[in-house]
Amino acid sequence: MGAADKELVREQVGRILATAPFRNSKRFPAFLRHTVEHALSSSEGLKERTIGHEVFGRDPGYDTAQDPIVRMTAAEVRKRLGQYYQVPEHAAEPVISYQPGSYVPEFSLPGTATLDVPVVEAAAPVAVREPEPAPLLRRWRFAGPAGAAAIVAVVMLVALAGGRLRAGPSVTERFWAPLITPAAPVLLCIGKPHSEILRPPATAEPLPSSRPDLTVAEFLRTESVSYTDAVTLALLAGELRSRAKPFHIRRISGTELEDLRDGPVVLIGGFNNPWTLRLSEGLRFTLQFEANGPYIRDRDHPESREWQPASSGRLGDIKQTYGLITRVQDKSTGRAVLAVSGLVLGTRAAAECLTEPTCFESAQFPKAMDWERGNLQVVVAAPVIGENSGSPRVAVAHVW
Repeated sequence: MGAADKELVREQVGRILATAPFRNSKRFPAFLRHTVEHALSSSEGLKERTIGHEVFGRDPGYDTAQDPIVRMTAAEVRKRLGQYYQVPEHAAEPVISYQPGSYVPEFSLPGTATLDVPVVEAAAPVAVREPEPAPLLRRWRFAGPAGAAAIVAVVMLVALAGGRLRAGPSVTERFWAPLITPAAPVLLCIGKPHSEILRPPATAEPLPSSRPDLTVAEFLRTESVSYTDAVTLALLAGELRSRAKPFHIRRISGTELEDLRDGPVVLIGGFNNPWTLRLSEGLRFTLQFEANGPYIRDRDHPESREWQPASSGRLGDIKQTYGLITRVQDKSTGRAVLAVSGLVLGTRAAAECLTEPTCFESAQFPKAMDWERGNLQVVVAAPVIGENSGSPRVAVAHVW
């Protein structure tokens, strides 16, 4: 492939990554850029573990069976590329695609370029010389039947685009609607540092109240949040920004009940966020403490400890963590409230599930669910890899 062809491919990657299905994610653009650049510079294949290490920061010998982040990302990228090329405006653009099970992209041209045919003058009868193919066309002409098949596939996708684009909103869009639709901005309320997370509070912690007598030194000592909650905040703020929804951020100490009544609310953190604990009172799934450590309690099965991380106290012994997504219409405020919480790294796993449709849309929700006024809870499970959570999955969903 010549330099001009490679530049055309890179330009196409830029167009794809500028669209909402890609720019709102970190994993998908990283995967697409890395695999495309590899294909442009090397004829060798790409292994799952290599991508996991070079793109997603996994250990070189990590267990791909326990952490299928590459497979899940590749599947989602294939799906989103298909959606991209369903849009009629993209039908004439170069096609980047992946075969199932392959991490090496294929490049094809969805149509035949119109070329000017030069005429060679001579005393003999005029001879018409076939023009030299354009660089990109030269690259793809060798594909033969494969290229023709790709053209047919794109044409079929475009033909189906009208019907698919008229389909109803996705589960993810319906989930976010009660928080996005109101005119008021969303309040993102982040919990305190997790210094007390591994042991229950001696007494019930009071709800936040203003401290007009707070000194500058006291403020500076308390002006911190946990890293996991900070990552969660970044993920959820990015999701709201991608949906053009204004928001503002406050810490627990600066949030009053009146603030929660001003508009939709997103609560970040569990044991370190009193508003989350108050919201979950009486619900089916709640965060609880016991002698063996924290766990997610199932009101319908109170004896179960299915969602409890290892209790040795060492992070290296924890192989699985759990998060909890709760979205309810809060009776005390009359507003939609979303709480994203969890155990150890579970809050981050819950946020990643919410912002990655592959995870959240795998939950089994009733077809007749009232997404606008209904309530739901989703328990999320994710492997723990070093100091990070792996790809999340939905363990159970409950609606009422």
